[in-house]
Amino acid sequence: MLHKYRKIDPIKAEQFDGSLEMMKKYHITDDGFGETYTCRLNNGAMPLERGWWIVYLGTSEVYGLTLVNWETMSDEQFNHTYEREN
Repeated sequence: MLHKYRKIDPIKAEQFDGSLEMMKKYHITDDGFGETYTCRLNNGAMPLERGWWIVYLGTSEVYGLTLVNWETMSDEQFNHTYEREN
């Protein structure tokens, strides 16, 4: 009988709380539309809202440059994708 399994790779993540400290740390700007923000890492812009997750996915090398890979995702998406380690 076939069963469903999912791959769980360890990642590092931090939930955005809207604080100035986190805004400076992750280069986040307020879009001026209430609860929407933009996270600017690796010369890319990712949407972000308070309560969403900033996920560190590791590093990669492109043309001899080491890039840090980031992703933002909603709390719902994060909880469907990742489980917390003990």
